Amino acid sequence: MTEDLHELVSRARRRETQAFETLIRRYERSALAVAYALFKDADRAGDAVQEAFLRAWQQLPRLKESHRFAAWLMQIVRHAAIDMKRRIKPTTEYPDWQAADSNENPVTLTQAAEASERVRTALETLDETTRTILILRYYEGLATREIAELVEMSPAAVDMRLSRGRGELKEHLADLVEGETARIGDRS
Repeated sequence: MTEDLHELVSRARRRETQAFETLIRRYERSALAVAYALFKDADRAGDAVQEAFLRAWQQLPRLKESHRFAAWLMQIVRHAAIDMKRRIKPTTEYPDWQAADSNENPVTLTQAAEASERVRTALETLDETTRTILILRYYEGLATREIAELVEMSPAAVDMRLSRGRGELKEHLADLVEGETARIGDRS
């Protein structure tokens, strides 16, 4: 049974490290998704999240409303990532989001890598908030209400961003989707 958020935050405020560790485990993936949306680099996103967790531990006594912990933490993650981004020269290298099977045909692997790069490039064309929302939905599998809490928007605004973001990605990736549909049709 998961412990109540209010109780965990209260215990963490009293400097119980185990309670804070439980909070971190609960929100770590979402924090990484938020930082990754800014960096597009898993290592740097991880560094920003570590920095954010340290800041959160230090600033926890200032949190007034326990139920807002997730949104408060994601705001700290955003700020830590932005601060780090200002200090670091951006990179254009990206981790693979899907592990490649080394037994696959080299042509298939090359096509998958090219498609993955196209998706990354298309994601970069989106504004930060829309990109974050799409990553939280499609890479983290979060529901609209969960995303809304994390990015401090209404569920309707999140749905609007999801719709707009999918539309923009569809425009950027139309030829890729058509090619994949044709390739699947050829196998049938």
